[in-house]
Amino acid sequence: MKKIWEKVAVLGAAKTGISCANYFSKKGADVLLSEAKKKNDIQIKNLSKKVKLEFGGHSQKILSCDLIIPSPGVPGDIPILIDAKKRGIEILSDIEIFFLFAKYKMIVAITGTNGKTTTTSMIGETLSDAGYKNIVCGNIGAPVCDFIEKSDAQTYIVMEVSSYQLEYTKKFAPHISAVLNITPDHLHRHKTIENYADIKSKIFANQKKNDFCILNKEDEFCLKLSKKCPSTIRFFSAKENKKILNLKVPGAHNIENALASIEMLSCAGISEKTILRSLSDFKGVEHRLEFVRVLGGVRYINDSKSTNVSSTLVAMKSFSQPLILILGGRDKGSPYTPLIPLIKNNVKKIIAIGEAKKKIFTQLKGASDIIMLDNVEAAVKKASDLAVSGDIVVLSPACASFDQFNNYEERGKFFKEVVNNL
Repeated sequence: MKKIWEKVAVLGAAKTGISCANYFSKKGADVLLSEAKKKNDIQIKNLSKKVKLEFGGHSQKILSCDLIIPSPGVPGDIPILIDAKKRGIEILSDIEIFFLFAKYKMIVAITGTNGKTTTTSMIGETLSDAGYKNIVCGNIGAPVCDFIEKSDAQTYIVMEVSSYQLEYTKKFAPHISAVLNITPDHLHRHKTIENYADIKSKIFANQKKNDFCILNKEDEFCLKLSKKCPSTIRFFSAKENKKILNLKVPGAHNIENALASIEMLSCAGISEKTILRSLSDFKGVEHRLEFVRVLGGVRYINDSKSTNVSSTLVAMKSFSQPLILILGGRDKGSPYTPLIPLIKNNVKKIIAIGEAKKKIFTQLKGASDIIMLDNVEAAVKKASDLAVSGDIVVLSPACASFDQFNNYEERGKFFKEVVNNL
């Protein structure tokens, strides 16, 4: 057994934090789970009774620990982490812990600004169709530490990985990695796109020459990253593609996702015939261009997973019909002006909500009529009043959900609930 730290602090009491705390508690460590929110503002579920809890901020107790694990949503520049770094305390992410302690046949890890969840799901479903034991986990919603003791030497691990998780890795080295694309996102945390790209590159930094890295040939940052990649590179390119893809999921972006999946699965030893057959059956993922219902000739689409501007751009390109577009939430530091050409093309009304609504109004006024409202429920009801047969109402926020929800999944589920109650 590799080193198990005696005193462990986990920052953030959402799913990932609880998963990490439970794992180390089971291994006999003295675990402190520290949550910045007040006790009444968060629900703690399925936490071991052996784990100590603190609420309302991160105390100095953390600095007495041997290991600190920040949950993905915890900013790296908070005072307690700055102090911990100065003192040389080990700070690692959940994916690093999985890499160090789990057994597995292979780790297939996917990162990028957009397309991660869909590509991860495509790979997992194809491995299942081919009869291979696999676990799909990570940023897709299933915390990796839940599976450390469920994985074995025959298990393929398919892991969606965020920049937040990569930030605190040291030895993490998947057998197959992919960077799907890099566009401005999380700049409130990473400050510049160059810093963001450097953190994304940690997915392949520890790979060996006989490992594989899949990169997007049409992405300028992926091309730059390829120059410092130590593993065997395979590019995918929608422009150069000659494969016949029979996909059920719409949009040019899903062609790219499928091409990346094909390269990764080929590197894992799966035949192209098996891959193409499985991809042709793939029905998409929840909260990404998800059809909800038709009411009075109006289609309602849940795209809550579009938490950045580039993802919303991709969603908008999937429709030619008149759109009522619901934007807003917590701003992530990128401009909304890249949306203007597509807005002028087929968006008849924008409904801006949440913390970012004034910024959205300021940057997009003149491109379309804009209504500012407080929340998703008000936006859906107003959209329903405005829409006529043939229109599409789409929630594609271009923002994080944390101003009003715990995550984009919760926001998407609430959107669907409101739509289905119209």
